Amino acid sequence: MRCLIVGAAKTGTTALLYAVAQAMGGEPVIHFEERIATLPPLAPHTAAKLLFEQERADDIAAFGAGFERRILLVRDPRDNLISRLLYLVASSRVQMDDAPWLRTIAALLQRKQQDPASVALQAFPQLRPPSVLLERTCAANEALAAFAAAHGGDWFILRYEDLVAGRLDALSAYLGLAVRADPKVDPTYQRVTRTKGAGDWRHWFTRDDVAHYRPLLDPLMHALGYADDWTLADPQLITPEHSWVYFERLVRERRQFFDLAPLTLPTPGQQGPATPMRLGKADVVNRLIRKFGFKRYLEYHKFDGSGCFGQVACDSKTQAYIPEHNYLDGANTERLLRTAATVAPHDILDLAQLLERHAGQRFDIIFYDPVHLRPAVDDALRALPALLNPGGVLVVHDCNPEKEAWTSAQRSPGTWCGETYKAFALLRHHNPGLTATVDEDYGVGLIWNNGLVLDYPLADLNYQQFAAQRASYAGLISYHQFQSKTADGDIATLFGAPAAPAPLRFQSAPAAAPRMASQLFWRGPEQDFSEEQALSLPIVLDGSEQVLHFTFPHGVAGIERLRFDPADGILALRLASIELISPKGALMWRWDADGHAGQDWRAVRFCEVDGASLLLTTGSDPQFHPALPGSVRAQLGAGCSLSVVMAPQPPLVGALLAALDQARQGASNE
Repeated sequence: MRCLIVGAAKTGTTALLYAVAQAMGGEPVIHFEERIATLPPLAPHTAAKLLFEQERADDIAAFGAGFERRILLVRDPRDNLISRLLYLVASSRVQMDDAPWLRTIAALLQRKQQDPASVALQAFPQLRPPSVLLERTCAANEALAAFAAAHGGDWFILRYEDLVAGRLDALSAYLGLAVRADPKVDPTYQRVTRTKGAGDWRHWFTRDDVAHYRPLLDPLMHALGYADDWTLADPQLITPEHSWVYFERLVRERRQFFDLAPLTLPTPGQQGPATPMRLGKADVVNRLIRKFGFKRYLEYHKFDGSGCFGQVACDSKTQAYIPEHNYLDGANTERLLRTAATVAPHDILDLAQLLERHAGQRFDIIFYDPVHLRPAVDDALRALPALLNPGGVLVVHDCNPEKEAWTSAQRSPGTWCGETYKAFALLRHHNPGLTATVDEDYGVGLIWNNGLVLDYPLADLNYQQFAAQRASYAGLISYHQFQSKTADGDIATLFGAPAAPAPLRFQSAPAAAPRMASQLFWRGPEQDFSEEQALSLPIVLDGSEQVLHFTFPHGVAGIERLRFDPADGILALRLASIELISPKGALMWRWDADGHAGQDWRAVRFCEVDGASLLLTTGSDPQFHPALPGSVRAQLGAGCSLSVVMAPQPPLVGALLAALDQARQGASNE
């Protein structure tokens, strides 16, 4: 017999798969969340599980025709939301590598477990509006309900509540097998198990949550056959094992899976001096505000939602965003689009625009979370004090990177501190008694506006030098030291550390590698290509391999044609790949590198150098017009991205190849 199990994420599909497989006996072939397109021909004795969100409904229905038995598993959307809240953070390496994010969730879970009514669900980062988690939960349940209505006659619909309660007689009769509760699940997937119960939402929702989520979830509950009963438990009880202890175990296992260093999440009550405190930049900023009576706060941070504006408590708060579209990567695209939907364009300012907007104004404290590239960081560190009151503090994030891998001069997915540590160390070198770094959250740098020396030449520092004397270069203090130095409310005490010991060595700043720009244009029917519908990304002409992600912004739709301009001048580059990627990371289309001669390239030549194909732009406006299938064009829109991997060569290489190419062309014409 072949049996197919389909359900949304966190609805008990894993437990049901193994319960059915064990009832089938004879060691059936088990397919665990494999995509339909990748599955081999089905063996006669097979149990398979699909997640509803990962496939098209029509494909699931067609695929299910190859099975004698088909089970659709549904769950109360409220319980589904709680389960996703606690588990789905583990699916992302980027989130597992975000220590402040994990600490925030762990702290909220501890408070929620101790007093369920004191923390609303919207307090959790995953559910703060606009919430992708909530949108996906609603979309999955809505699609599941529509599928059940359309295909219910051909599928056995099982409720999760019946599964966990052991009410499996009807399922057993449908299968002709004795299905037992509590199957033996492969240890690889044990991490998905939490309560093995139903109705948990009654202990997690607050009255405010009921008012907020009821209009959203009521239609889904009705469509899935659940009663309109929103009665909360009295008393509400959440066990540690089903909340923060579960989360801590999940974090430990998944960080190990992703080859990340262990991260200690303190349990409630652990506040002693011997316990490492896990804090974030907002904790440092808020303590400065409280202890020194600061009233006016400015936040200037990356345009990817990574600031702490919402967590800062200050009488007057202002924020602005650094234009960051040139530095996006796939892992940040979704978060950027959420931010872009809520941010006024006039709040996206480069440094010059920021200084012009606030000319004549002064703040007590500025938090700066840069795009970590020099000399932009150096320029900001020397310019932002002009917006501070005398005695104010400039707070800078990412001044103490723990790993060299996090300090690349090009943005990389996951943890990335870039070159900020170099810029802060150089400013500290000229202002040793006015700077310090709190050793938390990748290093929270502090600069006291008290006679700063800001007119100094740029110089360089390598990571090995920094790591050997990081305490001196960064002026490191622990959080406990920070607490002690700020306890009496005298800011001079905080910055009263002795000057950094010699020798601290800096090298002459290397000349910046020359740059050009690549552009992606798009247009709809009966439109021309224009700068208004284009994205531009810088390319460094140093021969290194670079990955460009052109991500279509919010509101883009109806694309009929694309145009990729690899450079804005004469240039030689090795072009490894061009791919279109969906918002969920799926490959939509790939450039055929071997068939480039028959494609629509303009002002471009291809030549062979050392057995590798090299692209040579021969004018100021080289272009590639990809011939995309209609099915791909129909899917293009906001969140999709064109990913280009290439290695632009130094200008001299391009000039020489252009001259040789011109000479060959002249010879052939003769």
